[in-house]
Amino acid sequence: MRTWAILGLVVSLFASTAHAGRGWDDDRDRHHQPKWQQKDYAVIRSVQPRYEQISQPRQECRSEWVTETVAQPSSPHYGGAILGGAAGGAIGTQVGKGRGRDVAIVAGTLLGAMIGDHVADPTRSSATTQTVNREVQRCREVNDYRQQLRDYRVDYEYRSQIYSTTMQRYPGEPGSRLPVRVLVELDD
Repeated sequence: MRTWAILGLVVSLFASTAHAGRGWDDDRDRHHQPKWQQKDYAVIRSVQPRYEQISQPRQECRSEWVTETVAQPSSPHYGGAILGGAAGGAIGTQVGKGRGRDVAIVAGTLLGAMIGDHVADPTRSSATTQTVNREVQRCREVNDYRQQLRDYRVDYEYRSQIYSTTMQRYPGEPGSRLPVRVLVELDD
């Protein structure tokens, strides 16, 4: 009985070790985690700044003097219309009798006022003009372009191999050291 117990214990130990080892290998294959990582230094061979062109629109305005012709309204003159209306009304009283006389007075007054207004100011029908200078502002949109640093192209040497990368910050002068991270994995 004792030998069967010892034999069962040994078999269960082998089974659990084999199962645990298989699980570790499966997990490693699934995630491809590096086994070892270290920091080292490479030597910078060249640093080239790279720029991009940026457009900035803005308004550009200037003033100009413009000569314009403007119509000037004339001021009204009522004297000619009043005198013409009175004369037309007086002439209308001389025409006709009764109701016809009343119509003749009204028509004579209106016609006399129109004729008197035209005789007093014959230039009113044609508008007078005046030449005026005024300042006008003209604007247009123009683009200003400027160069902005985008990143740096860096060539560096590590263990006799040349590598290239881009960096957002300035890494240093050529010949100076650049910190690198080295990952080591087993090659299956």
